[in-house]
Amino acid sequence: MGRTKPDSVELDPRPETSHVARSDQDTFGHILRRNTAYGTVSDHGTMFVGFAASKEPLHRMLKSMAGVDGGPRDELTRFATPLTGAYYWAPAASDLSARATPEDD
Repeated sequence: MGRTKPDSVELDPRPETSHVARSDQDTFGHILRRNTAYGTVSDHGTMFVGFAASKEPLHRMLKSMAGVDGGPRDELTRFATPLTGAYYWAPAASDLSARATPEDD
Protein backbone atom coordinates (compact mmCIF):
# COMPACT_ATOMS: atom_id res chain seq x y z
CA MET A 1 0.00 0.00 0.00
CA GLY A 2 3.07 2.22 -0.02
CA ARG A 3 4.08 1.92 3.63
CA THR A 4 6.21 -0.43 5.68
CA LYS A 5 4.17 -2.91 7.68
CA PRO A 6 5.96 -2.77 11.07
CA ASP A 7 5.94 1.02 11.56
CA SER A 8 3.76 2.47 8.73
CA VAL A 9 6.53 4.61 7.24
CA GLU A 10 5.95 5.73 3.64
CA LEU A 11 8.26 4.06 1.13
CA ASP A 12 10.68 6.30 -0.73
CA PRO A 13 10.36 6.21 -3.65
CA ARG A 14 6.65 5.42 -3.50
CA PRO A 15 5.49 2.63 -5.81
CA GLU A 16 3.35 4.15 -8.58
CA THR A 17 0.43 1.82 -7.79
CA SER A 18 0.54 2.35 -4.02
CA HIS A 19 -2.38 3.93 -2.20
CA VAL A 20 -0.17 6.72 -0.82
CA ALA A 21 0.90 7.63 -4.38
CA ARG A 22 -2.60 7.40 -5.93
CA SER A 23 -4.26 9.50 -3.17
CA ASP A 24 -1.63 12.16 -2.42
CA GLN A 25 -3.22 15.32 -0.98
CA ASP A 26 -0.45 17.46 -2.47
CA THR A 27 -1.82 16.42 -5.87
CA PHE A 28 -5.58 16.52 -5.25
CA GLY A 29 -6.12 19.08 -2.52
CA HIS A 30 -6.52 18.83 1.20
CA ILE A 31 -9.11 16.46 2.56
CA LEU A 32 -9.89 15.72 6.19
CA ARG A 33 -9.98 11.92 6.17
CA ARG A 34 -11.32 9.52 8.75
CA ASN A 35 -11.53 5.74 8.69
CA THR A 36 -13.54 3.82 11.24
CA ALA A 37 -13.47 0.06 11.66
CA TYR A 38 -16.79 -1.70 12.15
CA GLY A 39 -18.25 -5.17 12.46
CA THR A 40 -17.50 -8.52 14.02
CA VAL A 41 -14.76 -11.08 13.52
CA SER A 42 -16.67 -12.72 10.65
CA ASP A 43 -18.21 -9.61 9.02
CA HIS A 44 -16.14 -6.46 9.19
CA GLY A 45 -14.67 -3.57 7.28
CA THR A 46 -13.72 0.06 7.38
CA MET A 47 -15.84 3.11 6.70
CA PHE A 48 -14.06 6.01 5.00
CA VAL A 49 -15.35 9.57 5.36
CA GLY A 50 -13.65 12.51 3.66
CA PHE A 51 -14.43 16.20 4.13
CA ALA A 52 -13.30 18.90 1.69
CA ALA A 53 -14.26 22.43 0.69
CA SER A 54 -15.71 21.00 -2.55
CA LYS A 55 -16.33 17.54 -3.98
CA GLU A 56 -13.64 18.04 -6.63
CA PRO A 57 -10.63 16.80 -4.58
CA LEU A 58 -12.54 13.66 -3.53
CA HIS A 59 -13.77 13.03 -7.07
CA ARG A 60 -10.31 13.43 -8.61
CA MET A 61 -8.77 11.20 -5.92
CA LEU A 62 -11.30 8.41 -6.53
CA LYS A 63 -10.68 8.62 -10.30
CA SER A 64 -6.95 8.32 -9.62
CA MET A 65 -7.47 5.32 -7.35
CA ALA A 66 -9.56 3.59 -10.05
CA GLY A 67 -6.96 4.33 -12.71
CA VAL A 68 -9.43 6.17 -14.99
CA ASP A 69 -7.21 9.26 -15.09
CA GLY A 70 -4.66 7.52 -17.32
CA GLY A 71 -2.52 6.33 -14.42
CA PRO A 72 -2.29 2.88 -12.85
CA ARG A 73 -4.94 1.46 -10.55
CA ASP A 74 -4.43 1.81 -6.79
CA GLU A 75 -3.42 -1.63 -5.47
CA LEU A 76 -5.66 -1.10 -2.44
CA THR A 77 -8.67 -1.51 -4.77
CA ARG A 78 -7.58 -5.08 -5.50
CA PHE A 79 -8.02 -6.03 -1.82
CA ALA A 80 -10.99 -3.89 -0.76
CA THR A 81 -14.55 -4.18 -2.04
CA PRO A 82 -16.67 -1.03 -1.68
CA LEU A 83 -20.24 -1.80 -0.66
CA THR A 84 -21.65 1.67 -1.27
CA GLY A 85 -20.63 5.27 -1.75
CA ALA A 86 -22.10 8.76 -1.89
CA TYR A 87 -21.29 12.46 -1.94
CA TYR A 88 -23.10 14.76 0.47
CA TRP A 89 -23.05 18.55 0.42
CA ALA A 90 -23.54 20.71 3.48
CA PRO A 91 -23.89 24.40 2.59
CA ALA A 92 -22.35 27.07 4.76
CA ALA A 93 -24.74 29.06 6.95
CA SER A 94 -23.81 32.22 5.01
CA ASP A 95 -24.88 30.53 1.74
CA LEU A 96 -28.20 29.54 3.27
CA SER A 97 -28.78 33.07 4.58
CA ALA A 98 -27.94 34.59 1.21
CA ARG A 99 -30.60 32.42 -0.48
CA ALA A 100 -33.30 32.95 2.11
CA THR A 101 -36.43 34.72 0.91
CA PRO A 102 -38.55 37.11 3.02
CA GLU A 103 -41.22 34.37 3.33
CA ASP A 104 -38.61 32.17 5.07
CA ASP A 105 -38.33 34.59 8.03
